[in-house]
Amino acid sequence: MYAEYPQLGEKLAALNLGDYLEFGCGSGGFLGYVLGLNQSATSITAVDISQKSVEAAKAELASHDIKYIVQEQLPLNIPDQYFSAITLSNTLHHLRDKTAVFSEFKRLLKPDGKLIITEMVSDGLRKAEQSYFRFHSLRAMIDQSHGVFHDITYTSNEIQQMISTRGTHIERMTIIPNEKQVVTDAAEIDEMVGLTDEMIAPEHHSPDFPELKKSAEAVKGSLNQHGIKRPPQLYLELTF
Repeated sequence: MYAEYPQLGEKLAALNLGDYLEFGCGSGGFLGYVLGLNQSATSITAVDISQKSVEAAKAELASHDIKYIVQEQLPLNIPDQYFSAITLSNTLHHLRDKTAVFSEFKRLLKPDGKLIITEMVSDGLRKAEQSYFRFHSLRAMIDQSHGVFHDITYTSNEIQQMISTRGTHIERMTIIPNEKQVVTDAAEIDEMVGLTDEMIAPEHHSPDFPELKKSAEAVKGSLNQHGIKRPPQLYLELTF
């Protein structure tokens, strides 16, 4: 995924990570990408709410010395002003209580520490990127129907407004395009159509199923007509 954003790789490679925290590490995709580009971390900590995801990250990143924490409630059992860098990659739309999370980031960062956020955006999308937006929106709808907080993709302005109300200062900000070349790839389209069908199949008895099915058909129609490409990423380097 992240290899489709070479400009992002350049920015991540230039960071001074020091004592480094990845918040919302999932199965380790972004963390592994950062560590493959940048060897400046003196310690690495990864946090996620899912034990299953953390176990996957441990297997994927077994060659790295990483302290893993599985925890949903804040604060973390970590001293104040401990980290030089915190990354939050495509996790902002999964945070129910953003105010509490940003307050924790402020507590955990050293006075000269940086919070780095990357988040896909929903504005100015091309047709293939709209396919991904529809696919992600369907996933969010299914999670929401099960009581799991999963917001839709934000616009770049919405993200900036969220950031500006939480005590941060923007040091750097840029929209990073996805440089994947969109071609008619029947195998990729078939795979995504299959994933779409798999997502809604268990929802057959849900009261939300008619709406989910309608959204799924829109996803498949967009996939077949335009292909798929992940949206641009808003990249932010923030201080408190």
